[in-house]
Amino acid sequence: MLKACWRNFLYILDHKLNVLIECWQEGLYIQGIVHDWSKFLPIEFMPYAKKFFYKDEKSAEDEMKWKKAWLHHQHKNKHHWEYWVVDPNNKQALPMPRKYLIEMVCDWRSFSRKWGRKVKPATLDLTDKILLHPDTKKELEIIMKKKREEENKVVV
Repeated sequence: MLKACWRNFLYILDHKLNVLIECWQEGLYIQGIVHDWSKFLPIEFMPYAKKFFYKDEKSAEDEMKWKKAWLHHQHKNKHHWEYWVVDPNNKQALPMPRKYLIEMVCDWRSFSRKWGRKVKPATLDLTDKILLHPDTKKELEIIMKKKREEENKVVV
């Protein structure tokens, strides 16, 4: 289990670095630094380590601990759209402040950076797959459109 914890620790650091780079490009310096700190808490760290980096068989209890960890993560981190959902059955969410919306996009973009690919905003747009307040959805569409335009600009 020690090896799984070490690999999870390194994964979190790598993810945080990739998000930090994206956030700093957007002027979100503090958010880039504190992004996903809750992943170091035991309630999240251990279940994540076991789910993703532990090779031995996992029990139903392990899976339940991971689900609890994921729920904890979503509800502790304002850059997750789930944090703002008040009634999923009636598709109601609170407006998401712009800085967290941009951090969410930075989080999405960090995964392309992680795998060494050029970030392609068009493939990272999850706007239609998530539950957002109508004003937040409009803002996200504007942000993603701007990212697509930036991607399509020819550098002279």
